[in-house]
Amino acid sequence: MNKLIAALLLTVSAVAAHAETLTIYTDRPTARLQPLADQFKAQTGTEIIIVEKPYAEIVAQVTAEGENTPADLIFTKDLVFLSDLTQKGLLQPLTSMAVKSRVAPAMKDQNDHWVAVTYRARTLVYDSSRVKPSEISSYEDLAAPQWAGRVCLRTSKGTYNVALIASLVHHKGEAAAKDLMAGILDNLASDVFPNDIAMMTAMANGVCDVGISNTYYLAQMLVQNPNFPVKPLFANQDSTGVHVNGSGIGVVTYSKKAALAQEFISLMLQEPAQLHLSSSHLEYPAALGVTPNTLIKDWGTFKADATNWSVIGEQVPAANRIIKELDYK
Repeated sequence: MNKLIAALLLTVSAVAAHAETLTIYTDRPTARLQPLADQFKAQTGTEIIIVEKPYAEIVAQVTAEGENTPADLIFTKDLVFLSDLTQKGLLQPLTSMAVKSRVAPAMKDQNDHWVAVTYRARTLVYDSSRVKPSEISSYEDLAAPQWAGRVCLRTSKGTYNVALIASLVHHKGEAAAKDLMAGILDNLASDVFPNDIAMMTAMANGVCDVGISNTYYLAQMLVQNPNFPVKPLFANQDSTGVHVNGSGIGVVTYSKKAALAQEFISLMLQEPAQLHLSSSHLEYPAALGVTPNTLIKDWGTFKADATNWSVIGEQVPAANRIIKELDYK
């Protein structure tokens, strides 16, 4: 009997030693991914190792590790970063149709290096006690004389406004996009704010009347205070559609587990996982046919810019030039 038990223990130990693992490098909160990692392990026996770091550290680490990197997947927050990963050659093309067919064409790399997981609109917001929604409809409106001394913006640091300006460059050309941003900056009511929440708090306190924010920041403020006076208005519905941006995931170039990694991506794009990721950050699900189940659904549907995120990413250098030339802090 003791020999039998010993043999069984040896077998279990051998299986455990050869159990499959997948490693994800991410700048997203581990707690948001962990339930999906647990589900994947229950379904496949594969353990998901989550390594959470700021994006710049992820890139530096994968580059330094090269072919020896343990990373199989990179999950990051923004099209600027997804474009950067592609340009640096750090992602390999996806091959799974179950993955590639789950999201809209605009929300996957043109050469299949990544797919979106969730998204948000970076859109107009206004104080409903002082502004009627009929008074404003586009990003371009923010540069009009009507809004002189009435606009608030967050800093250009980070990637959110970089991506927005890149989209303006794509649609208008660099010179026209620069002129538009100059007009918006001329209309500022105050210095730029460190983030969207600080900007909208100032708006609610009467510092300004209109601005631009990611939808999830406004949603977070409304969860805390349903009577918060700032409201969303989806920009450019009569033209390009509102600028959207979001998180995405791809398989690391050096990974030898591409098929398994894409199984995990497929799980992330199934409805239960999409609703979990959407509700945990109040973003929109990227998978086709999945509707959010949080307060953002009450804002209704909107026309999103159909430009492929990779194409917008190509204009990031131009966006950074505009920011530098205008001294947009």
